[in-house]
Amino acid sequence: MNEIDQLKKSSEGLLWISEANYPFEVFTWDNTDILTSALVLERAGYPPDTPIEVQTLDQFFAPATTEEDWHNEAEKAQVKRYQALKQTLSDCLTDIQVYRLGSTTIDIYIVGKTPEGTVAGLSTKVVET
Repeated sequence: MNEIDQLKKSSEGLLWISEANYPFEVFTWDNTDILTSALVLERAGYPPDTPIEVQTLDQFFAPATTEEDWHNEAEKAQVKRYQALKQTLSDCLTDIQVYRLGSTTIDIYIVGKTPEGTVAGLSTKVVET
């Protein structure tokens, strides 16, 4: 199973929880040597002046991968799925960065490189009001 198939399998049926819940979508972009915020904006179809924030994979997933004492069994299972997804991303991609594009309804791009050098990752949305 290649990296893209592993990402699809690991994220299938999983929603990113915010004020609205959105699925993850796998994407690939043509090869690029240097991944920059400007390039992410361009590939995502955003104007160059769009607000953008860059996070590490750990920063992005911290709220979803931390099991709390008050979690019920379903919530604990959800945490394990997020932990597995984060691990799959780490196993399949290198140089991973998380880009948050826009404000209020924010497009999330978890971007890295496959062993073949293809830029790939997951996208989703988060709503923060």
